[in-house]
Amino acid sequence: MKKRTNTVNRILEILLWICSIVTIYPILMVILTSFKSKGEAAYLNISLPGEWHPENYVAVLEKDFVRSLGNSVFITLLSVVLITALSAFLSFIIARRDTKGCRITYKIITLGIIAPFTALPTIQLLQKLGMYGSRIGLCLVYAALYMPFTTMMLSGFIKGIPRELDEAAVMDGAVGWKLFVTVIFPLLKPALATTGVLNFMWVWNELQIPMYLLNSAAKWTLPLSVYNFYGQFSRSWNLVCADVVLVSLPVVIVYIFAQKWVIAGMTAGAVKG
Repeated sequence: MKKRTNTVNRILEILLWICSIVTIYPILMVILTSFKSKGEAAYLNISLPGEWHPENYVAVLEKDFVRSLGNSVFITLLSVVLITALSAFLSFIIARRDTKGCRITYKIITLGIIAPFTALPTIQLLQKLGMYGSRIGLCLVYAALYMPFTTMMLSGFIKGIPRELDEAAVMDGAVGWKLFVTVIFPLLKPALATTGVLNFMWVWNELQIPMYLLNSAAKWTLPLSVYNFYGQFSRSWNLVCADVVLVSLPVVIVYIFAQKWVIAGMTAGAVKG
């Protein structure tokens, strides 16, 4: 039995090594290629550059990178604030009002997790609202897309908060809005950190939706700038990879510093839910 267990463990270890190599190889290739010359970069391998070219990053920064960065920051931050704030309010009502209407509403909202994004109806709706092509309209679309998941996470967390806290707060005069802000919202910090980081990564890395909903290159986000950069310098893989590294860097930094809160929030949500 012990021999069989060791064999299974070795097989699993080999599979994990293969998965790690498959994951690490393209990352390492992009990073190394971003420092290569145009000729070396054409081979797209993980060999070290014959001569390091940090000026590739300077060239990328000079190609409207700062403007795209500003668009990404504005759209991502506003979208995350809308998603977390609206989902927190909605989750509190759903979790605390155990009525048939709230249960049906919760089921309808959670169906949005599996509902795909459809470009044509969304574009027509934004055109009727006069918001097609605007960054605000894009933020509202993101809020509608990612609120179902956030609401599911936060409502499960709120259900684990004892109702006795609500009753004690009501006796002290905290009712309605004041009850939520002073009692419930501070207790949601682990779950808000988790959903906030996840929504940040999803919105920041989104490529397809801004391509459909932003009709001006001046409003393009960083992932779209990568797409445009690839089209403009289709054979300059060193510049393309340098752009990809710069676009990915903020997400990596945010996740590294917020990792402990993400894990803590997901663990707490699993236990409380």
